[in-house]
Amino acid sequence: MTKACYVVLLVLTGWLFLLVLQFLRWTGVIDINIGADSQIHQVSWSEEGRVLAIQYIEMSGYLLSSLLMIAIVSRLIVFCLRGIKFRKLFTRKSAKLLWNITFVSFFFELFSSNLSILFGDREIHFGSNLIVSPLIFLVITLLYDVAVSVSEENELTI
Repeated sequence: MTKACYVVLLVLTGWLFLLVLQFLRWTGVIDINIGADSQIHQVSWSEEGRVLAIQYIEMSGYLLSSLLMIAIVSRLIVFCLRGIKFRKLFTRKSAKLLWNITFVSFFFELFSSNLSILFGDREIHFGSNLIVSPLIFLVITLLYDVAVSVSEENELTI
């Protein structure tokens, strides 16, 4: 379990590196091309004011929701590592973090599914992933909440 937590932290570090790389390429600070279908190429900024505003909202929302997901999941993993060390895995703090992840995942899915707006697409997409991913996080969070309640009740009876 400890090794899995460290692997997740490594993946989150890679995600953060990718996010920084995307932002630097989108803003034109660096000039690299990593394939036609990747999201690491220059943004096609629109001339129209409303479309440009939507593009700014899209980029800001994607960056903010990604950073929030990385930060919250990292904090959850640190709590899990502490919980493993002290043999108390199910805590209220971790449950609150899972609720935060459930909330942020909706916005992350919304903005990540519409990244094509930055590259010239003029349609906002609402797919099933907008509902499915947050719903999966909701089920996991509810199960974890039950585990926290059972764990607390178990401590009281001993």
